[in-house]
Amino acid sequence: MVAVEDLSPAAVETFLKVSGWLRTDWREGLYSIWESTTERASLMVPFDRSYRDFPARLRDALATIADVYEIGNDEDLALEIAGARHDILLVRADQTTVDGSIPLSEAQNLLTGVSQMLSAAACSAIRPRASNQGRRPDAVKEFLAEEVRMGHTLRGSFVLTILAQHDEEMSEELPVQGGSEAAAIGTYTRRVMTTLATGLTASRDLLEGEQVELDEAVQNGASAELIDSIDRMSQFPGLRALDVSFRWSPSQPQPVDTASRVVLRRPDPDRIHFVRDALRQRPVVEQDDVTGQVIRLERAEGQDEGVVVIDGSLGRTRRRVKMRLAGDDYRLALRAHDERRAVVASGIVVLEKRSWWLGPPVRIRSVS
Repeated sequence: MVAVEDLSPAAVETFLKVSGWLRTDWREGLYSIWESTTERASLMVPFDRSYRDFPARLRDALATIADVYEIGNDEDLALEIAGARHDILLVRADQTTVDGSIPLSEAQNLLTGVSQMLSAAACSAIRPRASNQGRRPDAVKEFLAEEVRMGHTLRGSFVLTILAQHDEEMSEELPVQGGSEAAAIGTYTRRVMTTLATGLTASRDLLEGEQVELDEAVQNGASAELIDSIDRMSQFPGLRALDVSFRWSPSQPQPVDTASRVVLRRPDPDRIHFVRDALRQRPVVEQDDVTGQVIRLERAEGQDEGVVVIDGSLGRTRRRVKMRLAGDDYRLALRAHDERRAVVASGIVVLEKRSWWLGPPVRIRSVS
């Protein structure tokens, strides 16, 4: 996790802002004053580390936060503050130990497995596939390289702490119920982490022989690569289970119908092979179909090509997807918008900054 002494003033300010505190005074480079009328409390956040009393003043601010929110220890305090701008993944290995230690090779397998797990979820968050072999999308590479960090392990247990930062530059428009034009903004990080939670739940059901359709599990985030990661982390003979839990940042829309904890009992090796082979043998669909309503069209005067936005379903996921259309395709989208008819657009979905795009060649047709 993040140690209290490693917390930055920026992290503390983000926590205060998300928690409803108001900044009542500020001097650039020196300090800020924050107040909560509901909690009847105020505090100062120091900025300049060159001052001799900087550690004491920051500790005073943290002590006030701990008192207001009744946080009893530094570990919980650090997690609470870090969670303001990060989703936090906690992976606990429930296993036998010798003198409180585990083999170095097992620790390496846990770390490698977590990395594979996040990579698989990041791919499925863009395009749910039974197998994600081949070149990873650029958004996945950027997410793993720039948004994911490992914190200190928790005391007294083998718990890996992974911080997934919410980067507003890697955000997307979220569909709004009721056909509203206004859209909330959610980060790609949140989609990855919720996909990981639902994918682990689906993978657990597959590995334990529950009655679940393979295609449904794939749409929920299960993949051959996710099964591979579970296999890698479960190889130590003394392991009883992997206990995976999530702490959702309040800075983003809260996930619905998504588990915050998934316990994966050590799987049977034969069952691992069976599920993994079944996923890898599923046919790979090379294009994505988006079915929904045209909610927006944008085209410059005198231009043939324009941008069309569909609010619809991509597999089992609802998204707002943009695409560039021209000629008859653009006119079809315009008629569908005016007549409130559904359309199906086909192409390859990619994430570019804040928007999902359907890449060329794009084909569109109306739904009767």
